[in-house]
Amino acid sequence: MSDDGTFDWYGYYALAESYGNESDFAKLRTGINRLYYSSFLESRDYILENETFLNEINRHIMQSKSGRVHQETRLTFDSHPLLNQENNGKKIAQRLNVLRKYRNMVDYDSHNPKNLKRAYNRCKSKAKKNI
Repeated sequence: MSDDGTFDWYGYYALAESYGNESDFAKLRTGINRLYYSSFLESRDYILENETFLNEINRHIMQSKSGRVHQETRLTFDSHPLLNQENNGKKIAQRLNVLRKYRNMVDYDSHNPKNLKRAYNRCKSKAKKNI
């Protein structure tokens, strides 16, 4: 928790990082999930704190608890001119999309992928770049 009483989403990244040397499928799956959420929530909060909304509809969705906030966060980074200097916003949006796909895989697919450790390492790299 930070000094102002808010949760520091980097804690999710640190937890996920602690699973890096594991071979346990549950820990690797949990790690991928936490890597996604650390990156997504840091990105969402950046938009909220800097009020870099695309329009009023975007503002409303970004300030809500709706599941659409995930897509809207990617869209905002992909499209907002202030977030897209040197295509940085587009890169963040692309990494979030990759992380989301892996997170959906580990959260909803009951089959263990053959290369879960490689997927974990890829997610760790992408989340680290976003955070």
